[in-house]
Amino acid sequence: MAYVEIGPARGRPVIFLHGLADSARSWWPTMQALHRMAPSLHLIAVDQRGHGQSSMPAGASCPADPKSCFRMPYFAQDLSDFMTVRGIRRATIAGHSMGSVIAQDFALDHPGRTERLILVATTDRAVGNPFLRDQVLNEPVKGAWTKALRAKGRGSPAALWSATAADAQPGAVGWMKRNWVFDPVADARFLDAVARDTARMRIGALAGATEALLAADNRARLRRLDTPTLVLWGRADEIFRQTPDQSGIIAALRQSRGAGRVPMFWKAYGEPGQRHRPEIGHSVQWEAPAAVARDIWSFMRTGRPTTDHAYADMASGRPVIRTRPGKAAIIEIR
Repeated sequence: MAYVEIGPARGRPVIFLHGLADSARSWWPTMQALHRMAPSLHLIAVDQRGHGQSSMPAGASCPADPKSCFRMPYFAQDLSDFMTVRGIRRATIAGHSMGSVIAQDFALDHPGRTERLILVATTDRAVGNPFLRDQVLNEPVKGAWTKALRAKGRGSPAALWSATAADAQPGAVGWMKRNWVFDPVADARFLDAVARDTARMRIGALAGATEALLAADNRARLRRLDTPTLVLWGRADEIFRQTPDQSGIIAALRQSRGAGRVPMFWKAYGEPGQRHRPEIGHSVQWEAPAAVARDIWSFMRTGRPTTDHAYADMASGRPVIRTRPGKAAIIEIR
């Protein structure tokens, strides 16, 4: 399992989990910002199974049934095994998108190993999510990419399992930048690197992890959650939206065992009602890494996020993340 880290090995650990088709790189800007604020922390971002530099699952049945090898609890167990090997007894777990669902599973399956839970762009269930279903799985993964690989004689389950997006899509890096990695608020050079990483993703990992994520439903299980939890969400998120995703996670946390017993907060980034100009959206940690780092560090120290409201200022023609002190939209879960 590949990973990157910064800070002293004996420092208080924070482990970062990336989203679908991402890698440890997804959290690096936030990790750098957090390290500057709190150099004593031990910050680790992992490449999860089939992503980044980590290997694909080795099961013989995986190529014929990719979903069976990418179930969300398997990712959570990978993290537990990683922590055991590294000698990490307990950590704050921060997850983005798919990584936030895995973080939920980890906290529920390994509550004694979870100090704090940071959920960025999360949901209580991804079942039937239209973006994941229609703009990732059905097309292009099982549509144009699978058709293109079959036309090249690479249509067997084993061939599809090991082929990359670049094998299937001419100009894959440019396609990624226009479609999957497009983000007018994040740093363009950072996005170039993310697009190159994503183009190297295995089709088997994309298909398997997307199908597994589309089966994720933690509504009932979250009733057992008893871990201090902070949810961060960008108002321009078009994948995990205000309704049903944010309303769902807030309702689930309110019904959890920890509601009113341990700190639980939901916080929004970005200005409301900005559909016609760029604003902070799904990849909050790409777009406003310093603000996310401040909220993580505040939550670790005080049990509350900062009250600063972060938003994208486009007045100069390029995005600048600004804050309004004391103006954040925050819900305390009781």
